[in-house]
Amino acid sequence: MAERILVAYATRYGSTADVAEAIGDELRKSGADVDVKPVGEVRDLSLYRAAVIGSPIYMGKWLPESQVFIEKNQQYLRTIPVAFFAVGLTVTDRGPEILRKAEASMDAVRMLVNPVDVGVFPGKLESGGLSFTDRTITKLIRAKTGDFRDWEAVRSWAQAVHSKIAPA
Repeated sequence: MAERILVAYATRYGSTADVAEAIGDELRKSGADVDVKPVGEVRDLSLYRAAVIGSPIYMGKWLPESQVFIEKNQQYLRTIPVAFFAVGLTVTDRGPEILRKAEASMDAVRMLVNPVDVGVFPGKLESGGLSFTDRTITKLIRAKTGDFRDWEAVRSWAQAVHSKIAPA
């Protein structure tokens, strides 16, 4: 029987969903049976022997839906291998201080479930689809628009995570 892995995510404008799909595709290449779903659509965690959970970094934190998902399911998640990933615009510059801050966005969920690995990836910003509030914030902080996602880094991380969550 193939191992079944959940890749669950929250997303605001779709960039994190794309990263989750890429992670799922890479895990499938390693022979895993993978479901990629928004956290709000996950109904039964007992189907999975491992999980990869992600969120965009928004205002220095994960989106609430990912945090709530982990809080609600922490008891089960502590019994299986879990990895976390975060997607954010601030990590286009991969300096150590920026990466430390990006990883800190996961502190609240790491206190609930200790992950076997953590990935942090640059995201994408297209101002046309943003809400008025988010457009205003991006102007204030002078956020660069564009697609900064590093697909090779995402695939490489997914391969490394598979070896940590796959059965021995």
